[in-house]
Amino acid sequence: MRNALLVQQGKPAGGASMEAIRLKMQAANDPYRTLNREEALAAAFHDFVQRVLSAGWNEPEVALTLADIADDYVMALARRVAN
Repeated sequence: MRNALLVQQGKPAGGASMEAIRLKMQAANDPYRTLNREEALAAAFHDFVQRVLSAGWNEPEVALTLADIADDYVMALARRVAN
């Protein structure tokens, strides 16, 4: 991985948003699954970004680093699926 995030063990980045993710899990065929997933992940993502910005990182570097991390994750997932 090009980048690494340090996360405190046992402390989810989103706090209450992490609970929303857990509460909104639905069956794969639920018509609202995509919408609820997007809402829950967006809330957790926003909370995480706000924590990082509050720690002193600037918004452009946070955005670029998160894009790099997301790209690394997608590529790793593609390799696992291909095997």
